[in-house]
Amino acid sequence: MTVLVWGTLLGVGTLKPMSVHAETDIIPSIRVAERYDTNIYFAPPENIQPGTRLNDIVSTVGPGAQILHKSREVEASLTGRADVNIYAFTRDLNNISVRVRGEANLDNWVNQYVRGAQLRLTESLRYSPESPDFLEGKEGSPVQGDNAFDTGVQGFRSDTLRNTTSIDGAHSVTRDLALRGSYSFFTYRRSNVAEATSGSNFFNVDVHNWAVGPQYKLTPTDGISLLYSAAFITQTRLEGGASSKIENHTHTLGAGYDKTMPNWRFRMGGGATLVQPADEVVPTGFVHLTTNPERVLTLDLDFSRLVKGSTFQTAGVLISNIGRAGVIYRLSERLALLGNVFYAFNESIPKGAAEYNNLGLTATLTYKLTRTIGVEVRYNYYDYKTETPTLDYTVYRNQTWLVLTAEWR
Repeated sequence: MTVLVWGTLLGVGTLKPMSVHAETDIIPSIRVAERYDTNIYFAPPENIQPGTRLNDIVSTVGPGAQILHKSREVEASLTGRADVNIYAFTRDLNNISVRVRGEANLDNWVNQYVRGAQLRLTESLRYSPESPDFLEGKEGSPVQGDNAFDTGVQGFRSDTLRNTTSIDGAHSVTRDLALRGSYSFFTYRRSNVAEATSGSNFFNVDVHNWAVGPQYKLTPTDGISLLYSAAFITQTRLEGGASSKIENHTHTLGAGYDKTMPNWRFRMGGGATLVQPADEVVPTGFVHLTTNPERVLTLDLDFSRLVKGSTFQTAGVLISNIGRAGVIYRLSERLALLGNVFYAFNESIPKGAAEYNNLGLTATLTYKLTRTIGVEVRYNYYDYKTETPTLDYTVYRNQTWLVLTAEWR
């Protein structure tokens, strides 16, 4: 998808070479980190082979780059980073993790052919043996069912490949009324489950999601929307060399409200999701509040209740309730304090078969040494509680980080 996006951008640049002024910036960066982790397998001691070391010190070196392209028709960005992770004692866990994200705003280009149209493309890929329990950063809109796998459930250590491809478009019917539509394809792959762990099940999952609905602008700062979306979820589990497929699909009807002010933005939505073949209707919704990132004190609040595909232990789908509160306080131009609280409660459909409770706390102190170099000290605390017919355990995990980052803008 990334190749297609950039190929499109290059092609667009050749449509009208006399009228397009394009500029492309490349921003290289490097990240060096040292961390201490009390549980590198994310699993309870009773599910770890006797004699296996649970804690370790991990050194990370991660070169990266960001490519920014802007022309009359196109605005695009491509960001990538590859982390080399070296363990001080458990050398067989040494690995390389990769993250790539590309975005393209083609509004001006598509407007040449369909007046009032909008078109945006997004591609996100992440490969790592350390699957995140919570989403790192914002990717997509909760009302459209994005972030299909970030449910707040932490599985045991395994190689994880997550890829998301999204197309989002709109057409203005009148000055205040627009019809929006989107399509997203999510794929999630598990492999190389850590040999030191036992007793867990993993699923490969594919999700096709599409959504359509009208948006109406009430005032310059207020808007409402109505959205219908459908998701087709396929799980594959390997047992004894034979694959078994589990298929679910969901249909969601919801309404949303959006208010944007100079110093803050508020979004909320609610509706209902029909889960099949279980034929169960689940109330769903989301709330999001964020303040201007340029302020001394920045707040970021999220809550969502959505139906998502399960990738760990439970077949089928989960009712995923996730809450997050984040704060950034700038003590000076160079010094800032960041804090985050995550909480997730997940339950299977039908209810009662499995439950997952997950709590995460992070505290970070960042300091800008120079214009290009920054340092941060971070502490993470995690509390994983899993209750299923085959696994019932609680894991407490602590991490301390020292990170040095250089970015040449």
